[in-house]
Amino acid sequence: MPSTPRGYTHFPSQADLFYYLTTSSTSEEDLNIGYAPPSKSSLKVGVLVLTQAQLGLLDLAVPVDMLTMVSRNQISRSNAPESALEEAVDEIDIRYVSETGGSFPVTSGARIGVTNSFDDAPQFDVLIVPGSFSSMDVPASVAAFITHQAPDLIAVLSISSGIALLAQTNLLHEKRATGPPQLLPALRQRRPSIHWQDSPWTRQDRIWSSSSAFTAVDMMTAFVREYFWDRSEAVEYALGTAGVPRLNEDES
Repeated sequence: MPSTPRGYTHFPSQADLFYYLTTSSTSEEDLNIGYAPPSKSSLKVGVLVLTQAQLGLLDLAVPVDMLTMVSRNQISRSNAPESALEEAVDEIDIRYVSETGGSFPVTSGARIGVTNSFDDAPQFDVLIVPGSFSSMDVPASVAAFITHQAPDLIAVLSISSGIALLAQTNLLHEKRATGPPQLLPALRQRRPSIHWQDSPWTRQDRIWSSSSAFTAVDMMTAFVREYFWDRSEAVEYALGTAGVPRLNEDES
């Protein structure tokens, strides 16, 4: 089962509570308590593309739009309350990055320009790996780019068949992941060190993956709520404009 898309608060077990109440130490290390740091006021988001492979328009529209909705630029265009405007993210900088630049084809007959090559791409905060209709193995340069970016990434978000690309790096070793049901048998055979899940979406640590562009909506909702935990008014207002129920409505 995936992590709950509505929750980002994790309560201690009864055993943990007993330990916290009886230990004589008050240090964070001994208490094993972790606090999420404040979210950044601006984010650099990289969308990784293979220029020779056609990408699904839904795979791009869902994750990118759900991130940009919490930006001040987007929220200010609507009749947002002051509390949401105050918490909005100052800037969400979206870059489309490939090995050589140029442009890439998208379903529905569209093309999108690449903004950066691997050589001039900045260090991203979030890396999105959309699905494609390519069955090719990932070039070593792509795997090297992901590996180089990985240590400083807040999150890697795989959409649908993008997991096949991500699985060819070392980021998923001994971690949970999911992907399109029709691809899972082959992925289990080729990448047995990955804990493949039959679930709409899942995450472990910084790695998030979804089985389709549609289930990526729940995954992105969970990520936005979890990472921007200190901007709940902006997040809930932005998600509400997209038809996502507020947390208390969703749980009622």
